[in-house]
Amino acid sequence: MRPTVGLDRAIVTANARAWRAFAGVPLRAVVKGDGYGWGYRALVAALEGEVEAFCVADADELRELRRHTAAPAIILGDVPPEQLPRALAVGALTNIGTAVELDLAQRHARDRDVPLRIRVGVRPAVTWSGLSLDEIRAFAPLLARAGAQVEVWSHITDYANRTVQRSVFREAVEILRRSQVDVAETELASTFPLAGDGALGSRVRIGVGLFGATGGIAVPGVRCALNVIAPVTRVDRLSATMRVGYGERLAGAQTDVATARCGYADGLPQSLAGSDGILSVGMQYVTVEAARTGRGRSSIVLLDETVSLDEFAARAGRLPHEVVTTFGNAASAHAVHRRPE
Repeated sequence: MRPTVGLDRAIVTANARAWRAFAGVPLRAVVKGDGYGWGYRALVAALEGEVEAFCVADADELRELRRHTAAPAIILGDVPPEQLPRALAVGALTNIGTAVELDLAQRHARDRDVPLRIRVGVRPAVTWSGLSLDEIRAFAPLLARAGAQVEVWSHITDYANRTVQRSVFREAVEILRRSQVDVAETELASTFPLAGDGALGSRVRIGVGLFGATGGIAVPGVRCALNVIAPVTRVDRLSATMRVGYGERLAGAQTDVATARCGYADGLPQSLAGSDGILSVGMQYVTVEAARTGRGRSSIVLLDETVSLDEFAARAGRLPHEVVTTFGNAASAHAVHRRPE
């Protein structure tokens, strides 16, 4: 007996449409980390034809993505020069930030008689791809001479400080334009900044929002795409002297509790204990107030489209990204994420 941990592809598709309507500009789907743990195949099946491109973290992820789709792809991280020709050959839009990389991109475009189209990142924080403003000033003349069509992009890494990060991004775009660089597209907003402030550019990219997270801001039509249903194994009436779980708390006078097959080995955060009727979370079992069980007390719905993914994550003290990837990786490991197709 195992819990059902599922990804509703129809809801993922509907979420992409809802985000696209909300943004008012073309949408890219972020599927890094093997589709947040749910698999490239599942995400591509739900999103192909609904999004403009798929975004992955690096060249290795691009190779995996290409097993499932030939759709336009974007590599968010830097690509080593020795891997760049192969990435360009399979249709990826990559970050270009050095003269060596620009030369490789020019050769690729010239050999195929296609326009030179590249991405230039504005680095928002340590570990992120892109260039500083000073580096962009130095690089801009090379881009102008190359006649490159440039997509300028960045990421809001500090939402509380987003005004400053947006200002830096706008300054980078102006530096390039003053240098006569063809700025063809701009991309700044991901899920939470888009929900809070709008598109902020001519393109947007959505990752965890495809699964139903919005950062707590209402986005019409966006629902939780995850299903976590735990089969009940027993229902007990406990006395006030009995404890629940590993001595975590007293049950309370004549308390009816249900034990169900789902625990942190299946991705359920142990930190949910003490919230929403959940009394204890162990490795394989969760104990809840019996009133939380479904009709006939046969199952407990822990997460589905009626539950806010953001609120669920907040109760667990986790990021929605962590919740999605933890359930996804656990489900993939046990091959139980086939419901519904």
